[in-house]
Parts: sequence; structure tokens; C-alpha cells
Amino acid sequence: MSNGRSEKRIVKTVSLEVCLPAAPKLSERLLTENVSAHGARVLVEQKLQPGLQVLISSPGEVVWSQARIVYCQRVSKERFAVGLELAGRVESWAKSY
Repeated sequence: MSNGRSEKRIVKTVSLEVCLPAAPKLSERLLTENVSAHGARVLVEQKLQPGLQVLISSPGEVVWSQARIVYCQRVSKERFAVGLELAGRVESWAKSY
């Protein structure tokens, strides 16, 4: 059964700052669960709307990109898993370690 992905995800914890372009002062620091060259899965405390555009940055990984929320699934009472599709490729996330 296909999940629609063409790239393999790797388990990697990356510190990200995510902000909504409409409200840049409402940024949130998050950790990834897994990444690929064009995406990431993060855990958040609030439900986010699929299709929403966000900005992500990770100074430690030298990453800055626009991203689209692909899905938002409840994983516990207070947590949601969010799939991010990045506008560009992140080479350091394409390599498995």
C-alpha cells in the first residue's frame, strides 16, 4: 500500500521555529520526529489547518523555507502530529545517518 511519498523519511530530531506569515510574532519552537529532503513531521499543541502556509527555520541546520501543512492528526489528548511539505529541498535531510 502506497502512502504517496516518493522519498524515504528518516528519524531525525531537528529544532525548528515555525511561524504563520499572517502572525509572525506567534512563532513556536518544535522538534521534528522525522524528516525527508522535502518534508518533516512535527508535534504541536494546537490543531492546525491542512493547506495552511507556514515559515520554518532551523539555524543549527541552516534551513529556512516556506512549508505547507499536509495533515494534522491527533496523537494524544494534547498533541497533534503535523506533516509539513517544504517548498524547497533540504540536502542535509536527504542523507540518512
